[in-house]
Amino acid sequence: MLTKQASKHDTDFYGWTQEQAGILRETPPVDSRLDSANLAEEIEDVGRAEILAISSLLRQTLIHLLKSTIEPDSQAATHWFDEIVTFQGDAVLAFSPEIRQRLELEKIWRVACNGAIRSLAKRGVVAPQLPSTCPFSLDDLLDPEFDPETATQTLSAAIQSVTKHSI
Repeated sequence: MLTKQASKHDTDFYGWTQEQAGILRETPPVDSRLDSANLAEEIEDVGRAEILAISSLLRQTLIHLLKSTIEPDSQAATHWFDEIVTFQGDAVLAFSPEIRQRLELEKIWRVACNGAIRSLAKRGVVAPQLPSTCPFSLDDLLDPEFDPETATQTLSAAIQSVTKHSI
């Protein structure tokens, strides 16, 4: 049994935190010094922090993709490319299966669009109308073989499609 739990800890950390918190809540305390209720809450919070971390990495990936697509000739384009590679790769490495249903890709997309638009505006760049929904699936963004160049082309086509339909 311990081996199975240790394995789940390594392969599905979020699921493990939620399961362990539940067990702590259901198990009568053996020692009254153990603060089971708050300990369970802290363990759940560690799992939620993992969701927030991956959401943040995906948001940063999308922000840099948007900037690269909207202002491809910027002096910062190489930096943005490097950031895409780093943030997306870190998201792939941090992802665990139980998190999938907890990630809100459309919300992440909206926040990324807002961030990119505001960042570009500070540089004097007016962003075009952006797609209302994310042109990438979660599988696209978490693909270990993710190609920023292909992603930029996909995003560019999605932006052009929105622009054509709004004219």
